Amino acid sequence: MAMLDLDQLSDYLDGENNEYGLDFAATHGFLCACAVGPELSDWLGYLFDQNQKKVPQEIIEQIKLWLKELQSTLANEELIEFPFEIEEADVDSSLGDWSVGFVDAMFVNEEAWFNEEIEETLVELTLPIMVFSGIDEEDPQMESFRRNGQLMDDLAQEIPDNLTEIYLLYHAE
Repeated sequence: MAMLDLDQLSDYLDGENNEYGLDFAATHGFLCACAVGPELSDWLGYLFDQNQKKVPQEIIEQIKLWLKELQSTLANEELIEFPFEIEEADVDSSLGDWSVGFVDAMFVNEEAWFNEEIEETLVELTLPIMVFSGIDEEDPQMESFRRNGQLMDDLAQEIPDNLTEIYLLYHAE
């Protein structure tokens, strides 16, 4: 059984050979969304823009292992740890990239994510991620959040707990 090697993943995903995928932080965000949210059957295809066959097999194996690790972390009721520091709470940061990946995975599977019963809760729980993703740049409320350093720090700190909460929305028995 291969072991998860984040250095190998980081070298590939942040390197020049990664033509089709997201960077390391964004890939982790994408996989987190796959792990906490409703099932996305062709997640690998979405992750590599349907070019997963052109990605080295060992990288694909590592990415599958990474997703499995996230799923078992959640199943064991543990918090997901970020593979980078989330100190610098800013849109132009690893956390910003991570959030873009998360939102990507969420929006390719939007109908499954946003059902009426949980929509309000989901919007609250994903707010920090939306803020960091930089998505709604025209939204004055989002902009005022982004200008408030302390609030951004607080929002960043909420994300790991929120991931667990989101997971429970879809996976609680």
